[in-house]
Amino acid sequence: MAQELSDFKWKNRVLLLIDNSVNTQSIDQQVEAFKNHSAAFQERDLVYFIITPKAIYNSEKTPIKLGGLDAYQKNNFKGLILLGKDGGIKLKESFVVSSEVINAFIDSMPMRRSEIKS
Repeated sequence: MAQELSDFKWKNRVLLLIDNSVNTQSIDQQVEAFKNHSAAFQERDLVYFIITPKAIYNSEKTPIKLGGLDAYQKNNFKGLILLGKDGGIKLKESFVVSSEVINAFIDSMPMRRSEIKS
């Protein structure tokens, strides 16, 4: 079943891990940095996908169909892009970014601070 990136808008924050292949050292190191942080990611409504020129993968490195990514696959960028719930780019960094940095960055966003208060 195909999904669109826009399906996540206002529901999830989305991390896009972009590289030439799903099995690069950079992707492996980035995914390793996410291990043991699934509860923190879930609390922040955070999901991630691995984007390569040939395919898109979910967090288990299983190929999926996800449309609406053309704007993020340009300029030979390799790294991580964090999309806020509004769909806008909030963070764009080269690999590897620690889970703590990502969580702290999300926690500093106004929408997240509002979620914490609720």
